[in-house]
Amino acid sequence: MFEPFAMKPFGSYALVGAILLDLLLGDKDNPLHPVRMMGAAISWGEKRARAHLRNEFIAGLVMSTALIGLTFFVVTSVLSMVRGLSYWLFLLLSALLIYYGLCLRCLANEVLKVYEALCSSDLDLARRRLSMLVSRQTKDMDESEVARSAIETVSENLVDGVCSPFFYATLGGAGLCMTFKMVSTLDSMIGYKTERYRDFGRFAARLDDLANFLPARLSVPCVALAGLICKKRPFGQVVRGILQDARLSTSPNSGFPEAGFAYVLGVRLGGPVVYHGTLKDMPYINRQGRPPEPRDIFEAVRLLYGSAFIFYIVSLGLFLVASS
Repeated sequence: MFEPFAMKPFGSYALVGAILLDLLLGDKDNPLHPVRMMGAAISWGEKRARAHLRNEFIAGLVMSTALIGLTFFVVTSVLSMVRGLSYWLFLLLSALLIYYGLCLRCLANEVLKVYEALCSSDLDLARRRLSMLVSRQTKDMDESEVARSAIETVSENLVDGVCSPFFYATLGGAGLCMTFKMVSTLDSMIGYKTERYRDFGRFAARLDDLANFLPARLSVPCVALAGLICKKRPFGQVVRGILQDARLSTSPNSGFPEAGFAYVLGVRLGGPVVYHGTLKDMPYINRQGRPPEPRDIFEAVRLLYGSAFIFYIVSLGLFLVASS
């Protein structure tokens, strides 16, 4: 019978340890960072897949499936070997790998750099810093557009950078968490609707949508509750706004946290945006909201932390109650 990692002996210790490591250290970049190695593997795999398979969709599917399976096999094999040596070493390694899967503090720090640049009236610097976080074109954005994009980045990454990896870690430990990160990294590298990746990255993009489907919806009450605590926004009002506007997003998942942030902060998100030189007229979320301002970025980061902590506490609490 399957037993979630959070319900295993001391499994919650590894999960809490991962959270603390993320809060204390952030996402330190180094050559041995698992996600960095995943990126290198994807670049290598893309060249080989394209060279050997003419059908781009099949090439992308084969490469993605192979890398996802390899990730799960390698991580779980190493963890199994370490567990045979020492259970405490196994928990330590599990905590370290799950920590690498989370990016709460890193996301907050990078977005706050955009906020600091706007507070210093350095719009060009804010655009450059934002360009490191988004795929949209930033060079012609005004202050409000920069703020809007930063808030949208925070809200979208609440799910795939915080909720989803922790969700899979509670279920399957570091092995499933790292497997999700491979899915997420594939989507971030090849899941674009450009000429180069429209077919090659289609499988990876759809699989990422599927992997984030449940965590995105579980984030709804967390964002609404954090909005009640941080901004005194009525819980029911925020939930109704999310359910009303989430469907307006072109993504089946990101619309949920994005709408939540829009209604909690009282701002209008979405609208025209330039991707790869092409203007896309995206629908507005919380159309009646005001245009975002720089100070809303700081409030969005507060909401990010609040939503993440609630998700962590509820996830762990439910498993601990179930195991008692």
